[in-house]
Amino acid sequence: MRAWLAGVVAVAFLAAGCAHSSAPVKHIDDAFAAAQRQAFDLGRVLGAIRACEGEAWQAPFAEFMAAKRARLDNRQAATIAALVGTAQSHPEPEMLECSAAGQSQRTAAIDVLRKNW
Repeated sequence: MRAWLAGVVAVAFLAAGCAHSSAPVKHIDDAFAAAQRQAFDLGRVLGAIRACEGEAWQAPFAEFMAAKRARLDNRQAATIAALVGTAQSHPEPEMLECSAAGQSQRTAAIDVLRKNW
C-alpha cells in the first residue's frame, strides 16, 4: 500500500513539474506568434516609408528588433527580421502617398504599432 501511495505522489510531482515547465514554452510560442503578426504589419508600413522617405525606415525597424530580441531567441528574432523584410515588398497602398499627409499617416501607423512591441 505504501509503495502504491509513493507511486501516486511521485506521478503527481512529475505531472506538476511538467505542467510548470511547459508554461514558459507556451508563452514563448505566443510571443513568437504575436511577433510574426507585428512583423508583417510593420513591414508593410516600412515598405511605404522606404518608398517615400528613403532610409527613414531603419530607425523604427531597429527599435522593433531590439524589443523582439529581448523576448525571443536568436533563431526566432532572425525569422522576425526576415518577415519584416518580406512584408516591405508589399507596402500598404494607402500609405504610398508621398506627401506631408502621407508621412503623417505613416508616422501615426508606426506609433500605433509601437504600442504592441
